[in-house]
Amino acid sequence: MTNIKKNNCGRPAGRIKTAKIEISIEPTVKDEFMTLLRKEGKTASVEIGLWIREYIKNNKLGEEE
Repeated sequence: MTNIKKNNCGRPAGRIKTAKIEISIEPTVKDEFMTLLRKEGKTASVEIGLWIREYIKNNKLGEEE
């Protein structure tokens, strides 16, 4: 058996977190969002990070046209 840690979520291997973003939303919106994520087995930081990367990718494509 190996001692390799299996990581099912979070940032890809080799990526280092160096910055944070803080947002302000209504507590009820946050609670609903967190509840939905928990049901799906996801975390807010991973999902928001994916959304940010997708947003950047889509907007960079628009600049290149």
